[in-house]
Amino acid sequence: MINVLLSAVLTALSMPGMLWGGLIWIALVPLFLELNRSNLVSGTLKSFLFGYIYLLLAHYWVFPVLSVNVPEVLNSFPPFVGGMTFFLMGLIMAVSFLGFGFIYSLYSKKFQDSLLLKSVFVATLYTIFEYLRGLGPLGFTGGRLSDALVDQKGLLQLSSLGGPLLLIFIVAFVNALIAARVGERRRGRPMFVVTLLLAIFVINGAVERFIPVVDFDPEYSKEIVAIQTNFPQSIKYNGSIQETLKVVEEALEEVPDGSIVVLPEATFMNDIRHNYVGKELIDICERKQIELFIGFPTFNEGTHNQIRVVSGDGFSSESYAKIKLTPFAEFLPWPRLFGVFGFLRFLDFFTPGNEYTVFTLNDQRIGTQICFDSYYSSISRGLTKNGSFILITSTNDGWFSFDSGLNYHLSKSVIRAVENRRFVLQVSNTGITALIDPYGRIIKSLPTAKEKNVDFLVSTFEYLPLAGQSFYTRHGDWLFYILLIVALIMIVFGGILF
Repeated sequence: MINVLLSAVLTALSMPGMLWGGLIWIALVPLFLELNRSNLVSGTLKSFLFGYIYLLLAHYWVFPVLSVNVPEVLNSFPPFVGGMTFFLMGLIMAVSFLGFGFIYSLYSKKFQDSLLLKSVFVATLYTIFEYLRGLGPLGFTGGRLSDALVDQKGLLQLSSLGGPLLLIFIVAFVNALIAARVGERRRGRPMFVVTLLLAIFVINGAVERFIPVVDFDPEYSKEIVAIQTNFPQSIKYNGSIQETLKVVEEALEEVPDGSIVVLPEATFMNDIRHNYVGKELIDICERKQIELFIGFPTFNEGTHNQIRVVSGDGFSSESYAKIKLTPFAEFLPWPRLFGVFGFLRFLDFFTPGNEYTVFTLNDQRIGTQICFDSYYSSISRGLTKNGSFILITSTNDGWFSFDSGLNYHLSKSVIRAVENRRFVLQVSNTGITALIDPYGRIIKSLPTAKEKNVDFLVSTFEYLPLAGQSFYTRHGDWLFYILLIVALIMIVFGGILF
């Protein structure tokens, strides 16, 4: 059991915003060693316990959101209920590890005589269940092994070929290989482990040296102005709309005339298209000749968390509606089963969007996504395939008390940039607002609300519009289907062929 806890802690500490991503290369070794000596029942339960503990540790910053921040702002449930909800959330996130532990314990011993085959089987199995963990209305992709490689830029480039699944497979394979070698109890085990890890870091460093430098040619580069508001959640949810409008108006006055401007998710908490707020914004946009991306909910044409463009001509008819809504906070999955959790609703229960809307402004094609949309590769892929030259993540991260949550959310935009070979601009209430290049490097970022106590920050971000598509953008999670076939062959014919 100590091995399970050790793996859970090491995996959590390797996540962005935690300790060091390099830990991921050995984080699963204790778990695999423990599963190798477990029976079917105990192996299944130990795998689930690993997933439960590490996912809660990796998302510890959600605990104060549910137990302190949301109860204080919304006053819809007591703090202890939010705390209990956090631990129940872990059960949902970790359910796929039951399947991994079950099949691992049932079939992995077929390949115990071959270090290579067992490592391939374990990595294949782990990757398949990581893919499944992200599916469905409760699917979640936080805490993936691939996230630990966000600062290992050389290896991160592989995500443009195979997305997060390719990175997950490689990490799981290395861990399984080390576990199998250590389990053999032969001489030279320490040297094998050290040599393998050294080779990984050398390869990563070597590839990093050859990552192209982005050349901002004035003839082709474009500019977008980001406004980072620093509204506390108490102001957003309980303050007056006039107070919010006053800050937004002051910020817009600092924007250069003729700009494309982006505000964070849900800048206003109600539909502003037909009230005086919308009229004020239209007047400002007309006077300054700006086009403004702004987020606010709509309720009469479907209840959506969405983004539209405001210009001197009014609000755009097209919009992007958030596709991956946050369970229980933005929508209630399977009401008959989970109806008791309806009190967790933030503003309203929304309808998920179903279109990858790309906005055409002048000669630019801009794809926007909202908040945790950036956790899911499929959305950035869809926007890129629809012709977006740049991706924008508009988010409200004002709920997070810890910088770990801010850094982790930004890391998802970093990975999406590499997967699709696009510049990604994240614009956040309270931060982090930053521009990422197509190779995952943060080019420019703004101070967070903690670092600079002002109502707003306005800054211009220069980027290169790109039209090409990476292999991953074109073909998506092709690796899942290959690994599924490999797993079936190894399970069915393992005892005969191998």
